[in-house]
Amino acid sequence: MDEDLYNRLASIFGIGHSSSMPHNVDSLSLTSDKVKLLKTTLETTQELTGKNPVLETPDLASQSLTQKSRYNQEEFNRTNKFLYKEFQKTSNSEDYNKMQKERSKLPSWEMRAVITAALEMYNVIIVCGMTGCGKTTQVPQFILDDALRSEHFNVNIVCTQPRRISAISVAERVAQERGEVPGKIVGYQIRLDGEVSNLTRLLFCTTGIVLRRLESDPDLEGVTHIIVDEVHERSEQSDFLLLVLKKLLVRRPDLRVILMSATIDAQLFSEYFSNCPVIEIPGKQYSVKQFFLEDILEKTNYVLEMRSDYRRNEVRHGNYYMSQGDISSFELIPDAKLDERHLKIRYPTCSRLTLSTLASMDMDKINFDLLVQLLEWIVTHDHKDIPKEGAILVFLPGLQEIQTTYDLLQTAPEFSRNKEKYAIIPIHSTFTTEEQKLVFLIPQRGIRKIVLATNIAETSITINDVVFVVDTGMMKEMRYDPVKSMQSLDMIRVSKTNVVQRMGRAGRVQEGVSFHMFTSHVYEYEMSKQPVPEIQRNCLEQIVIRTKILPIFKKYEVENILAQLVNPPSKDSIIEALEHLIHLGALDAQMKLTALGYHVGSLPVDVRIGKLMLYGVIFRCLDSTLTIAATLSFKSPFFSPFKKKEEATEKKKEFETNNSDILTMLKAYQEWLESREKGVYNFCRDNFLSYKTLEMLSTLKQQYVEILSDIGFISKGIKLAHVQYLASHGSDGVAEITGPEVNVNNSNMELLSSLLVAALYPNIIKTIPAELSLFGSSRVKRKRYTTIKGELVDLHPGSINFKKDFDVGSFLVYHEKVKTKKVYIRDCSLVSKLSLLMFGGGEISVEESFGDIIVKINKMIQFKMRNAEIALSLQALRSKLDQLLSDKISQPDLDLIRCSSSEKIINCIVDLLSDD
Repeated sequence: MDEDLYNRLASIFGIGHSSSMPHNVDSLSLTSDKVKLLKTTLETTQELTGKNPVLETPDLASQSLTQKSRYNQEEFNRTNKFLYKEFQKTSNSEDYNKMQKERSKLPSWEMRAVITAALEMYNVIIVCGMTGCGKTTQVPQFILDDALRSEHFNVNIVCTQPRRISAISVAERVAQERGEVPGKIVGYQIRLDGEVSNLTRLLFCTTGIVLRRLESDPDLEGVTHIIVDEVHERSEQSDFLLLVLKKLLVRRPDLRVILMSATIDAQLFSEYFSNCPVIEIPGKQYSVKQFFLEDILEKTNYVLEMRSDYRRNEVRHGNYYMSQGDISSFELIPDAKLDERHLKIRYPTCSRLTLSTLASMDMDKINFDLLVQLLEWIVTHDHKDIPKEGAILVFLPGLQEIQTTYDLLQTAPEFSRNKEKYAIIPIHSTFTTEEQKLVFLIPQRGIRKIVLATNIAETSITINDVVFVVDTGMMKEMRYDPVKSMQSLDMIRVSKTNVVQRMGRAGRVQEGVSFHMFTSHVYEYEMSKQPVPEIQRNCLEQIVIRTKILPIFKKYEVENILAQLVNPPSKDSIIEALEHLIHLGALDAQMKLTALGYHVGSLPVDVRIGKLMLYGVIFRCLDSTLTIAATLSFKSPFFSPFKKKEEATEKKKEFETNNSDILTMLKAYQEWLESREKGVYNFCRDNFLSYKTLEMLSTLKQQYVEILSDIGFISKGIKLAHVQYLASHGSDGVAEITGPEVNVNNSNMELLSSLLVAALYPNIIKTIPAELSLFGSSRVKRKRYTTIKGELVDLHPGSINFKKDFDVGSFLVYHEKVKTKKVYIRDCSLVSKLSLLMFGGGEISVEESFGDIIVKINKMIQFKMRNAEIALSLQALRSKLDQLLSDKISQPDLDLIRCSSSEKIINCIVDLLSDD
């Protein structure tokens, strides 16, 4: 580098001086060929200066992925007349009237006049009804039927559902009741699918669809009724939608909002909407008999062994805790703090054996011995007070507990001797669709079905033949710690709402029984009434971006907006989300939305994954980055059957690529595409890959192409149907329709790993010297990793890097940090130091320290270099890259490939990162 260029770089960036020698600083060096490439690129490209442009006005709103509804009142009225005439014909048909008789048997039918009358008087109402009362299918139809009495009706109903499967299944059921198929007067819309037309007046959709529409249609023009179903689940999107609707009602007093749920804190929501009325619908439910832990112990005569793992430690050592509380506050003292004498007062009818067991048992653990004994008691004893037959549904916290129960049942005397009499079916959200469908099958006479499930069976699925419910009273819940920037999967007690929902799964076809593996006192005094709202335990990045995009919140600060939620999140959570979005470049230092922030907010994925997709276009590896994006936003295609975990792990290793879990999934997907010409089902079976998951990843990729086309990042006018038309054996159509120019680097694994840094920073860990740990009877060296904030973490056992022995000072980027028994890193990839320098978020600074040059990334990661010229050159290249990316993102149609300087910069970075 000549002296003038060096001095000019030094004047632009400056070299600070450090007064102390930095500790544990890793060295960074380049080969002579790469130094030459770097020098040539800087000398031959034009100076790029400027700041990341900020969206001062919503000019880009026209590029929103959700098209603004073209509402035309004249066309709407003309179509309504046609619908009215069609309804008159249908309503006189024999099939329709037969279905109406079935509808009239539902408890909600008796309330139809009350509901429609309330909507004449109030713009918000709450409808509560137990499972089976028909509120989800009937309330929207009451509104529609009431409107269809007049030829000049004006109704357009949108009903949100918390899950895709619910939106589809409810729409299909309602359409069937009306003697038609979805897509006419009744339709549905979800992220990947839809049956909707200009005739649709009752649309079932996911909550996200409505929020997306509000970006370009802030007044929901033409919509007359919004029904928000299952509000008791307190999902992040549902709570946020309620806030938006509350604001919208000020501008749209004609809009009618209906909140519905099986169980709901009606008073809380009524107060939120100015004390709106609450309408209760009685449930169509057979009676369900309840038995609590004290009853279960009495019936099974369970004996807690002295050395049992389920005995409390203080009891095991003979040290009872004797409560000295005032008798007036006796009911507030937990069972776990009472000895046998005090428990006798609380449970006067229980035997001495039961009281002794209650005094000794660890109430915070799931007692699997008791669970198995209870199941054996249910299926073998001659019961007089409960049914003798019927499926059994067991609620467990997670996959590990399902596995434990399943294994214990395989060896339990009754179930192992009579395997032909029992169908034991585990169900979990990670299972394939085929596996999940097994729970709905009715077994042959003489075979007892036992379903082991998580809380997916509370509301997401309904198993109609369940007569018995066994509720362990525990669940696993993902919670986000904004201080540690970490998710933790915590085992917690369920709420009373969960208990009621679980109990309601029994008694759908006959009188049911619910066994609660917790005491009646725990239920009455120790359980919370409602679960913690999702918005108070989630990372808030996506919701913060949404507040910046929605026109209705344009004049408000994020903190002020989120403070108006039903249950606001903590200030720490908001601050942490803002900091992460600044790191990503989605917000500037003044908390204003950048062009990058606008575009990633327009994508129906996490902001990090959205950034990865945009960078895939710029660095010409689009097809591969879309596969990665689909995998990270959905789930891994790998699965491990209960009895073949080790075999599945070995098969996964055969796809291992570049010390990366994420690129390993990419390779599996690519080989799956190639296998479609040979034998795709055999390929999936032999390699423990989920065919349905891979199909979903393919569909997601195809949809992402349409979205990128809509916002102008690739050729305009590409639609999902076009991509699917090109899909054939060995292809998903993405590379073909997007063209070779944006896919030339698809096979560059080093580049793809580097782009993960751009998307996931600051999710970086570093290997540090191993420490001796006790393992069995010997001491072994255990690999250690630390985050850039100094927190010790472990790689998840499921990672292909779990047993790798990386050099000290190696860096890995990761997708998730989760706390279970330990703090684990999931989906990690080994990355180069140069990739951190090029794509790590924040400022790059250079300073001198005792003859060494220290390059710092956002003051969090630092490298030592011997040559100041090279350090400054890398800093200059990073600055040019940042400006180039900023220009492209603010002007999506900017052609970087045909811009000489831009192409040289991108090619230089690709070459520097390759084989690094």
